[in-house]
Amino acid sequence: LPSSVRPSDEQSAEFLKLYTSSQSRLYAFIFALTGDPDVAAEVLQDTNLVIWEKSTQYEAGTNFMAWAFKIARFQVMAFRRKQKRDRLVFSERATELLANAYIDRDESLESRQADLQRCLEKLPAKTQELIRMRYVGGQSLKVISKALGRSYTAVGQGLHRARKALSKCVEERGAS
Repeated sequence: LPSSVRPSDEQSAEFLKLYTSSQSRLYAFIFALTGDPDVAAEVLQDTNLVIWEKSTQYEAGTNFMAWAFKIARFQVMAFRRKQKRDRLVFSERATELLANAYIDRDESLESRQADLQRCLEKLPAKTQELIRMRYVGGQSLKVISKALGRSYTAVGQGLHRARKALSKCVEERGAS
C-alpha cells in the first residue's frame, strides 16, 4: 500500500487494541444470533478475517463495535445462506431484528457498566477492596474474612450493603 493509504504505527496499534478487546462481545453477539456455540465460533473466525482484511477501511475515532457488529451481522447472514437447507435457520429478517435488539442491549449494558464503575469509585476504599476481592478475585467469604481479619458474617453483611448501594446508585444514574 502507498504510505498515504497505509495506517501509521499508532493507528495500527489502536486498531489492534480495539480488535482484540472486541472478541468476547463479538462472540456474544454472534452467539445471540445463531444460538449455537460451535457455529458462533466458526462465524467469529470468518468475521475476524473480514475485519482484518477491511482494517484500512475503519475510520479511527468512530464506533469500532458498531462497525464490527455490522460485519458480524453480514457474516451470520452469509453463513445462514450457506446453511439454507436446514429447516431451523432464521430468516435474514429475523437475524436483522435479533442483531438490532442485541446492539441496543449491548449499548445499554455498556452504559450501565460505566455507571457501575462511577458508583464503585464513590464507595469507601475498604468497601471497594471488599468488592474487588469477591468479584474480581473470586475469593470466597471465608478467605476474605481471614484476609481482612473480620468475621464471616461481617464480610457477608458488608458485601450485601455494598451491592445494595451500588444497585441504588446505578438505578439513580440510569433514571437521570
